[in-house]
Amino acid sequence: MVGSAIAALVLLATVVAMSGGGDDGRATTTVTSTTATSISDITSSTAPTASTRPTVTSTPTSTSRSSTTTAPLSSTPAVAIRHGPPTRPDVALTFDAGSDVGYAAAILDTLRANGVTASFGITGEWAEANPALVRRMAAEGHQLVNHSWDHPSFTGYSTGEPALSRSARLDQLARAEAAIMAASGRSARPWFRPPYADEDASVRADVGSVGYRYEALWTVDSLGWKGLDPSAITARCLASAEPGAIYLLHVGSASADAAALQPIIDGLRARGLGFVSLDDLIVG
Repeated sequence: MVGSAIAALVLLATVVAMSGGGDDGRATTTVTSTTATSISDITSSTAPTASTRPTVTSTPTSTSRSSTTTAPLSSTPAVAIRHGPPTRPDVALTFDAGSDVGYAAAILDTLRANGVTASFGITGEWAEANPALVRRMAAEGHQLVNHSWDHPSFTGYSTGEPALSRSARLDQLARAEAAIMAASGRSARPWFRPPYADEDASVRADVGSVGYRYEALWTVDSLGWKGLDPSAITARCLASAEPGAIYLLHVGSASADAAALQPIIDGLRARGLGFVSLDDLIVG
């Protein structure tokens, strides 16, 4: 099923990445040609395939801040995912949690009331500060995605800072993984969401080497983090509704995404679309 999902993604040659959102109000920039699209990643001779992706089964057993991990080393880079297969009538709602607790509980209430499964990109700091909410996310069937420890740009593109070294990147991943595991008992592997969507071939190689096979990017940014009101957020999300779309929303108090969530769900369902996690959308 992995092979068929990835094969379907190759058909998306016309998909163009939209501008990315920072965590609940952090500034960001549009991903430029310096960052590879999921299409080029998937068709690259070094990209993971159904037959070459390693199976990652081990998880960190300690909350140590060491940059080492228990995942088997791999030479296979991660694949940047911006869109799911256009052949299935589902979308993935993803929520970043990296600043304040915001409306996380209200979002979970709305998802539960509607029987919707979503994915949450969680920083290690947020997981450490809000373990009960992370446990609830896992208990209610939502997917947890590693969003780094404290949201630095891995490449420096959006912040003007130097790119993180390989060791610093692995430390960010390991610390976040440990915090997510401590709160939920669940690993975030094989999914990583790059802060600010800042990623390139070196990032894909580094995160892939420790078991993160997929970078969780997106098709549609709600722009709630940028101050849009609920009606504008809803209109933006529904205008881009299509099978396989991946939506970026945020839980923080700087964003009105929580207030727009119910009409977004209603509107997408009215268009015949269902809701699945990133893992279900891409891996199956």
